[in-house]
Amino acid sequence: MSESEAFKLFEKFTNEGIRILQDLVKIKTVVPPGNNYEEIVNYLESQFSSLGFETERVTVPEEKIKEIPSPLEGPRVNLVVNKSFGDDKPSITFYAHTDVVPVEEEWSVPPFEGVVKEGRIYGRGTSDMKGFIATVLLALKVIQELGLEPNYNITCVMCTDEEIGVYPGVYYLADKGYIKGDVICGEAVHQIIGIGTAGSIQFDVTIKGRSAHTMMFFNAINAIENTVPVLEELLKLKERVMERRSEVPSIPTPFGDRMMPLFSINVIKGGVKENIIPSDCKLTVDRRYISEEDEDDVIAEFMEAIEAAKAKSKVLSIETNVIRVYKPLKINPDVPIVKKLAAAVKHVTGGDVLYIGASGATDMGYVAEKGHDVAIMGVGDLLSNSHGADESINIEDMVKYAKELVHLLCFQKI
Repeated sequence: MSESEAFKLFEKFTNEGIRILQDLVKIKTVVPPGNNYEEIVNYLESQFSSLGFETERVTVPEEKIKEIPSPLEGPRVNLVVNKSFGDDKPSITFYAHTDVVPVEEEWSVPPFEGVVKEGRIYGRGTSDMKGFIATVLLALKVIQELGLEPNYNITCVMCTDEEIGVYPGVYYLADKGYIKGDVICGEAVHQIIGIGTAGSIQFDVTIKGRSAHTMMFFNAINAIENTVPVLEELLKLKERVMERRSEVPSIPTPFGDRMMPLFSINVIKGGVKENIIPSDCKLTVDRRYISEEDEDDVIAEFMEAIEAAKAKSKVLSIETNVIRVYKPLKINPDVPIVKKLAAAVKHVTGGDVLYIGASGATDMGYVAEKGHDVAIMGVGDLLSNSHGADESINIEDMVKYAKELVHLLCFQKI
């Protein structure tokens, strides 16, 4: 069976790939709360079993879930599937997370139906990252139909809670040895291989004052007004942080063409009524740090800013809760799995890939720490609008990526 004959078979199976993605989009695995993981595992287990894969459900223990500071519901069920094609063959793992972010904006189409329009599939999770799951299944169905024998033993892991972090499902799988060999992670954009992601820390700050009726202001401490010195110190720190740059290249922005750390005050809450002086004010900072920064140093400089604010404020106390969400990731583009994926893209599309980093965070930093080389490339494009309204992927990109996987697994020299 020639590769060109294999690629022709995609004409038969493309609609099957679309249907699978539509089925996945219809399962609302929104996190928080993430209460439909069992439903999506039921569906995926059936799909992989029909392809001759051994399946195993792996549930993250409750004591680990308690570390995640989000309102969660239901068991955190992950799916691990394996198929061996020979004891002498290397292993490869395909990773995808099954959770999606909430829908908050108005969409032009229903977000959980997988609407097909003008060559694209629309729906929450199409790009991030149920589209990759459908792509892997599409490639495996073609391989089975033609009786091709992959050059690898294949593992696929479908994991929980990537969108909230702290201890997502793949951490537990990595800790327990379920990840085999090199890893292809289907995040982000097709024909762009990620070689860096940011670490992520969430800082929840509570400014404590004393409430009273507005006319009794002299007996009160206004927490909102005394948040101003805190904001001033944090914005000074933000200015210093945003001047830093990584050696990892990024998509060009008005701030340059290298990865940069991020510092964003994204939530602020305080007060209950117009004639009550507020007793507390809460704010949340999203801090993304580059691989050149040390996690403990990032926390220390934030706490120094809080201490400086305390000296200028009249509040009773300032409490800071630190949530370590994700580790940063830096990838050498010369590692074999990255070069193989890039070669597969060039073979199918005729075009080269871009190697760039992004200030988004992912759970792959932890997997890399466990000794696995990682290649990151998704099925989305620059129009996908992941996490936003009308999230979508180009159907043609899904088919191209599936062809690239068939080439990598069955025809590429290893």
